[in-house]
Amino acid sequence: MKKVTSLSLSMAAAITVFATNGIAKENLIDSFKNGKISGEIKSVYSHSNFLENKKSDNITTLGGSLSYETDSFYNFKLGATFQTSHVLDDENNNNVFASDLDGSGSVLSEFYLDYKISNTTIKAGRQFIYTPLVSSAIDGKASERLTKDSFQAYLITNEDVPDTVLTAGYIDKYQAQAYDGDIGSFEDFEDGAYTIYAKNNSIENLILQAQYLKVNANDNSNDRDNIYFQADYTMGAHTFSAQYLASTDKSRISKEEDGEVYGLKASGPLGIWKLGYIVSFNSSTEDGDVDLGAGTGTTDTLFTAMPVNGGGVPARADADTLVGGIIIPIEQITSVIYIGESRKDKDEDLLGDVKAGGIMAMYSYNKNLSLKVIHEHVKTEHPLDEDTDVTRVYLSFKF
Repeated sequence: MKKVTSLSLSMAAAITVFATNGIAKENLIDSFKNGKISGEIKSVYSHSNFLENKKSDNITTLGGSLSYETDSFYNFKLGATFQTSHVLDDENNNNVFASDLDGSGSVLSEFYLDYKISNTTIKAGRQFIYTPLVSSAIDGKASERLTKDSFQAYLITNEDVPDTVLTAGYIDKYQAQAYDGDIGSFEDFEDGAYTIYAKNNSIENLILQAQYLKVNANDNSNDRDNIYFQADYTMGAHTFSAQYLASTDKSRISKEEDGEVYGLKASGPLGIWKLGYIVSFNSSTEDGDVDLGAGTGTTDTLFTAMPVNGGGVPARADADTLVGGIIIPIEQITSVIYIGESRKDKDEDLLGDVKAGGIMAMYSYNKNLSLKVIHEHVKTEHPLDEDTDVTRVYLSFKF
């Protein structure tokens, strides 16, 4: 850890040394002048009557992000992303939104130094990460909110092997989306985590992914391990996928430490007008619930993750989950109608069998301005055969 930190400090020192040279100074100025600015102004409204609570939760938030990355300077780049969130209206009767939308404030979620030499890139500092087992919130997925969660991490990515990307990293801090009414701040991520990720597309029409994650808990008896495999094969306009995720969580009782889940998915056009389809299936073993990894984006990793409620239900032990959807594009509006069911032994689970369905409509006025509305209905077998309705509305302007 100290070596990695020293390396990032050495990079910063190198930039300072280059800047003392007259010619380099002008190039450094140019690297800032030619840097790229991007951002988003965003508003999110959500409503939930979680498990038929008599009083519903409603929340309206406004905020966004502003990102800047310099142009390359001696193969170095400096980047930063500032996020802000403000709760305009809040009826958080049941604390449904306490960990994601119910947080006001601002945070510097990204502040990284990126160095590239040949086919190797080193990225150190605060950053968003998107891999199956370590992931920030993903736009367009269940994990999307007003703000993203972030990691303080040190990643090395190499592409020397043809058609292969290899990434190894260490994570020491984590910023949640919201906590105790405030926007998330960077806190120690347990006692650190290590991960290695590989992606290969050397075989025509086939993409393979594999990842390992080791989380060192503050208490060694609570350590967690995850391993993940995914294969995506494209045949014409159709894509067929398979996944496997195994986890060990030592904080659980011994017979429930291990969990496994398998998945299959198919998607493509129906051949009728412009309609598309997606069908996915996950099956978990009888041992323990499956740990999905680090970051809210991992709730979208399982193929049967629902657009609102994510993949928590299919991650339960001894559950079979099937989800299907029809994609309907009409001019600038794309709609998705979907249904799903997760079957579970009612004597061993608080929810029992879970049925869900919903509709999602996405409207793009242009490449910058978009509106998305999602309504999802969930019916649980337990407790007392109760229902949940959740509505989300996203209004976004990107620049």
